Amino acid sequence: MKFMWILLLAFQFPSCHNLPPEPQPLSSHIIAFVHWQEQPLAGKRIQLVETGETTFTGSNGKAEFTVAAGKYVVRAFDINRGGPCCAIVDFDVEVKLGETITVDIVDCLPCLEAIAR
Repeated sequence: MKFMWILLLAFQFPSCHNLPPEPQPLSSHIIAFVHWQEQPLAGKRIQLVETGETTFTGSNGKAEFTVAAGKYVVRAFDINRGGPCCAIVDFDVEVKLGETITVDIVDCLPCLEAIAR
């Protein structure tokens, strides 16, 4: 009978070593989507001001940043809004833990054609 208790006790020790891993903190995502109407625009420079991280939009018109929850400024370069050509445009974003926020950035292509004339 003593042997049974010792055996049961011995089986309990390995379970202490196999504790489940601590959950990883959820990251949040900011996606900048640059387009004109339904046409995504590739090659647009996007910067996350707080971190200085800069990337360019892909063929889908999107640039993505993985961030901690908080407030950020997304800066888009060479964006035409119908005024002076090719401005820098800032967007204030607040993202919560585990959340994905998409910043909609419209770049007016016909406005560029009007300026070229």
